[in-house]
Amino acid sequence: MREVMRLDNEQLERIDHSHVSKNLLKIHTSQIRRQLRKLGAVQYDLILPETNALPLVIQPNEIIEGIVYGRYKQDSPDSSHITIGRGALIATDRRVLLIDRKPLFMKCSEISHRVINAVSYSRVGFMGTVTLHTKIGDIRVRTFNQNCAHCFVEAVENDLLTPKEQSYDYAT
Repeated sequence: MREVMRLDNEQLERIDHSHVSKNLLKIHTSQIRRQLRKLGAVQYDLILPETNALPLVIQPNEIIEGIVYGRYKQDSPDSSHITIGRGALIATDRRVLLIDRKPLFMKCSEISHRVINAVSYSRVGFMGTVTLHTKIGDIRVRTFNQNCAHCFVEAVENDLLTPKEQSYDYAT
């Protein structure tokens, strides 16, 4: 004989919310993957842990304008502290992110567009280096994906050329 399981409204609501949130995450993930393919990401880039972390970091209404995968070196302005790792440098319409994801931790540094001074790109053979010059130090990413590197540099340059909103401090 079959048992009928009855759920109250609260239980139904919890089931419905979890189902909706899983579907929204799937949709968000597929949108991010489509954006990355348009920016030149290859199949290898799409299986990296940094790509899998993007749906957790990127907001649903945020647009990825450029991404660079590779080995990075981040140094402070006085060169007293240097960080080396493998990750991704992502330019969105709102910010620039440095994501380094490992099995037990994830480093996610957010860089405001206001602190970016310049971006440069150099290429030797199959390898290219993108350097993001900021007021808080430089970030260099060595990459093999030249298409992604060009899109990232173009996105940051376009952001540097657009006029910034003036922020006034009324407290002083």
